[in-house]
Amino acid sequence: MLQAAVISVLGFYLCCFFFDLFVLTDVTVLSAVLRFGVMVPMSGGLLFYLNGEHPVEHKEGAAILVALLAQVSWSIIVTASHNPAVLGYYYAACTFQMAITIAAASPFRPSLHASVFGFCLTYSVIWFLEGATPLYAVQHLSVYLPTVAMTLLVSYQLEAEAMANYLQQQENEVLKRELSRQNKDLARLSVTDPLTRLSNRRGTEMELLRLTTEAQNEAERVVLLVADVDNFKAYNDAYGHGAGDECLKRVARAMRRALPIEAHFARHGGEEFVAILSASDAEMAASVAESLRRAVRQLGIGHDHTGDRNRHVTVSIGAACGAVRSAADYERLLEAADRALYAAKGDGRNSWRVFEGDEVARVVA
Repeated sequence: MLQAAVISVLGFYLCCFFFDLFVLTDVTVLSAVLRFGVMVPMSGGLLFYLNGEHPVEHKEGAAILVALLAQVSWSIIVTASHNPAVLGYYYAACTFQMAITIAAASPFRPSLHASVFGFCLTYSVIWFLEGATPLYAVQHLSVYLPTVAMTLLVSYQLEAEAMANYLQQQENEVLKRELSRQNKDLARLSVTDPLTRLSNRRGTEMELLRLTTEAQNEAERVVLLVADVDNFKAYNDAYGHGAGDECLKRVARAMRRALPIEAHFARHGGEEFVAILSASDAEMAASVAESLRRAVRQLGIGHDHTGDRNRHVTVSIGAACGAVRSAADYERLLEAADRALYAAKGDGRNSWRVFEGDEVARVVA
């Protein structure tokens, strides 16, 4: 904006040479020297300065300074003329006021300071004009003062609008960031189980999507584990739902810590959990299943209503291995893990089994 304003004002300033040429014929040489020999190089230096890495307020100040120097040069031209037409021509002083406050789009405070300087210069020079009288000065003032007032008012309004637009833009950016944060929170909550803070079924679906689209090499060897808290209904009935919720949270934390950090672990529903380990095999399935079983047993959560000799909260785990290239593959793997889980439950609970092919193998811990 500053560069465009400088070029526009410079073009207008140089075009005024033709007025000097036809109106003030006795100072055309001086006009040419000051306009083309002084102001053009100074304007070129200003444009070079505007292209540099300088604070915007410094650039604005430099632009106003060059405009005031142009007014000084013009004042020299008109005072040097002895042509009576200079009195009518001097009303063009208003154009410098408009150039400073409107064309350059300067901030209000620098514009005010420049206007004060321009006013003092204008009414100091006016007494050196050929044929100037006090009446002429009053007439000139009646035109100049309204111009100053109106241009300063416009400058103030432009700055106020610019500030309002800036603040609105900043507010919009804040709202966008807040909306983005809320969207991320909603997205996270949509895949998070509110009780255990683990992934929920939707989170598991997203993990499957990742495996089948982005990590197909990892999906060729997947271990799926299904863990179920033993006799949890009896625990809930005996100790209350509050205690049951706390039990699930402790069990979930213990199993999460026992799993590899890259494993996907989710609450599948109720007291059932699923873990997905990509790029793994049956040996890893057995090792991880035993880690989960031991982690829960070591919590030592008392449970006097198991119906057997075991008096603590435990889990039974079923595992299955295979490729997951599609949702159908996952469902088949989940069904196999469920069969292994039921086998572990039927074998007295607090145990695990791994389904391989058509067999269910059990390692006793």
